[in-house]
Amino acid sequence: MMFVLLFAGCTVDDRQQEKPILTEKFELFCVEGIEDFKRGDIIVRPNLNLLPGSSQLIGGQNFGHAAIVVKGFRHNNIDSLLMNTIIVESIAKDVSQAFQVREIAALAHHQLDAFNNVNFDGSKAGNRYRLRLSLTDQQIDSLIGFALAQKGDFSSWNAAKRLPSSFKAGQSAIERADNSHWYCSLLVWQSVNASTGLEADVNGGYMVYPNDLINSPLFDNTPTHTGRARF
Repeated sequence: MMFVLLFAGCTVDDRQQEKPILTEKFELFCVEGIEDFKRGDIIVRPNLNLLPGSSQLIGGQNFGHAAIVVKGFRHNNIDSLLMNTIIVESIAKDVSQAFQVREIAALAHHQLDAFNNVNFDGSKAGNRYRLRLSLTDQQIDSLIGFALAQKGDFSSWNAAKRLPSSFKAGQSAIERADNSHWYCSLLVWQSVNASTGLEADVNGGYMVYPNDLINSPLFDNTPTHTGRARF
């Protein structure tokens, strides 16, 4: 099986290594470094390219991971930033149902898996992405409300996308939140799709992988908006 390399990670020439130069046509795949998270941001680690149906991205490991920020923070130290940022995520851990889709700090150390979160710790430095959409406050509230409504559901790779064609007329984003099983990137994709109608899966496959979110043109950078940054 041959894979097409869609992106080669953050490409910056020598003149741009310290600070990206924003031009009228901003072509950098991503910006290096972050100092804040905002409500509605997505934090992602890429997955292995060998997973069937995944788009391609250098640096992926295992199944990757993805989560939604429900409470932001600002700090120039990444660990402090993560420890004070609250996310919703689906985790593939042997924990009780109440913690398989959970609300937790983006970095938390605990002896019990239910309260431990090292999905984005320092060992993944340089291979973590912050994805940011340009949304209204109402859209952000809807996106976060959808994600929070899934807390306590099951985590499973057998979960499936719910496409708009399956929605009933007049349903709100929260009312559409009736999946009982999720995996990390599906929770992110469904939250975005149900609350905004946007398609965040770059290849629209049956599965939506972390790579597919990172590669989505929804997060392309412009001179006025940083949609994709690596840290």
